[in-house]
Amino acid sequence: METSQANTERKRFKAYLLEGLMLFVAVTLGFFAENLRENISDKKKEREYICGLINNLKQDTISFKSIIQENKIKVAVLDSLISLSYKKITDSNVRQLLYRYSVYVSYYAAFISHDATMMQLKNSGGLQLIKRNHIADSIAFYDQVVRNIYAAEVPYAKATDEATHAVEGLLVFRVLRDTTYFNKGAFTDKELPLLTTDPEEFEIFFNKILSERDWTKNYLNHLQARLPYAIRLIEMLNEEYN
Repeated sequence: METSQANTERKRFKAYLLEGLMLFVAVTLGFFAENLRENISDKKKEREYICGLINNLKQDTISFKSIIQENKIKVAVLDSLISLSYKKITDSNVRQLLYRYSVYVSYYAAFISHDATMMQLKNSGGLQLIKRNHIADSIAFYDQVVRNIYAAEVPYAKATDEATHAVEGLLVFRVLRDTTYFNKGAFTDKELPLLTTDPEEFEIFFNKILSERDWTKNYLNHLQARLPYAIRLIEMLNEEYN
């Protein structure tokens, strides 16, 4: 009787032990399965972010090249405008060149990054999904590169604005709509008016233009120096993520 009871208790103990073991295995497998699902989901999101970033970077490189070219033209025209400071402003041809070149004084070409994916990475904590540290560091560095360009734009914009005001105090741009002065894309022989012929005012004017030229060149240098970062980052992401 006692032996039978003991056997029953041992069987119950084994059943409880087996049940507990099965429960433990089930919980463990569930834990691993959930982690696996999260890992797969994170990898998918990571790849989506990388694809989006590559597309944005490609758009940035196009913008870089376009803005660089436009500012190269602006610098060249401003150089031509500055060269007039050594010539007689009473000369009809010099005045025509003064009007023609001054159109570029207010010209403004600034780089704006296509940062939709970068903003998502920063605002939603998406950078944590980038498991490869050197990639995450490179992405963060490119974000700093863009911010440096934006910082270089501030004095460039200020110099352009000041030079524009200087031109407005010197030339009468409405004459460009007057066919007696400007007709079919060319100036006529009629003498172009000036708001002042004071040599001191012209010195101030050319000082503003020289300042604009220098800050435009500085901005251009920033763009040219940082374009390679975008190109290298595209190459790195393509290589790392196939």
